[in-house]
Amino acid sequence: MPPDATETKRRLLEAAIDEFATYGLAGARVDRIAERASANKRSIYMHFGAKEELFDRVVGDCMAELATAVVVDAGDLPRYAGALFEQLESRPHVRRLYLWAGLERQQPVDAEVAEYRRNVAAIAAAQEAGTVRPDIPAVELMAMVVALVISWDTASWSLKALGGTGGDRKAAVQAAVERLARP
Repeated sequence: MPPDATETKRRLLEAAIDEFATYGLAGARVDRIAERASANKRSIYMHFGAKEELFDRVVGDCMAELATAVVVDAGDLPRYAGALFEQLESRPHVRRLYLWAGLERQQPVDAEVAEYRRNVAAIAAAQEAGTVRPDIPAVELMAMVVALVISWDTASWSLKALGGTGGDRKAAVQAAVERLARP
């Protein structure tokens, strides 16, 4: 009986998440993914194509999982920012994949575009309803909310050295988004 391809694909994706989150696209090695998944390199190419295609699949899947866990409520962007912050704290691999994708894969990932399109449309509707400030284009406002959520991750190490471990970053992010989004 041939091995179960579904189980092999699951193991490969799980191993690829760890590998890409740790090393990024450029540093990731197909050999390590295959070894960690108890599979061979050929299975990766057979199921997912080139390493870049596997990376895009992993990023798309993780972003879709995140979007399912945190649905944007454009009428309450601070709550959304807080929920997104919590999810990224509990899923550091997703945060790292997001950052790696921004650095190494400067092209859109279809699954992620679809999720952002839905969120941007919700913000635009809230702007038209008068519950969110209308003077910032919805797509830019969405980008600013995400940037505030991951601001500590993208801060320089020199700045982080001054931050210590004090303060409630989630509350700070929510307060900033509240002031940013208020009409």
